[in-house]
Amino acid sequence: MDDPTHSSDIVTRVRGVLTLLWGDRAGAIEREACDILGVEGLRDYFRDPRKGFFAFHIKRYSKSRRKAPIYWLLQSEKRNYGIWLYIHRLRPDALFTAGRDYADAKVALEEARLEELRQGLDALNGSARRRREREIERQQRIVAEVTEFRNRLDRVALLNLPPDLNDGVVISIAPLWELVPWKEAQRTWERLVSGEYPWSTMAQQMQKQGLVKA
Repeated sequence: MDDPTHSSDIVTRVRGVLTLLWGDRAGAIEREACDILGVEGLRDYFRDPRKGFFAFHIKRYSKSRRKAPIYWLLQSEKRNYGIWLYIHRLRPDALFTAGRDYADAKVALEEARLEELRQGLDALNGSARRRREREIERQQRIVAEVTEFRNRLDRVALLNLPPDLNDGVVISIAPLWELVPWKEAQRTWERLVSGEYPWSTMAQQMQKQGLVKA
């Protein structure tokens, strides 16, 4: 997860490894790593799909014309929330699990925070009220963002197009194009819809469901 409120948060997990390896020096090692990477913090590195870990990972796992990243980033529109998937452990119900066990819980958490901010607003005046109103506006945007992410994830899950890694990573990730900040996924999805890659398991599943327009 890219979610500082979650126990499986990717930054929290990385810091746990740094502490295991370097003990009291973990903080200094983290700062040194961020300096080398040219980022303000680890979360910036994991969230930026253009210059961060995901871009580096795609480049590292590409050779000639073959692109095969094994870690997939599903990310909300404003990058405030994300879920990382490891393809070699994907189960057929992985997207349903991500939606129910993670995204739903995140939406509920942020909605509860919004309700807390709204409580007592009428009793505030002046600058205190204006600050609270700004906090409410920011929280409303967060709720809208994570809700849209959850809804998009649900739509993909309901397509019921489990990946077959024998198709290759680019075809396997294509149904997630609305969530993955990688243009290759969208281009491949459009090709699948137009009838390309008929040999693939993905194309055959889409054909059965009437998703191929050709």
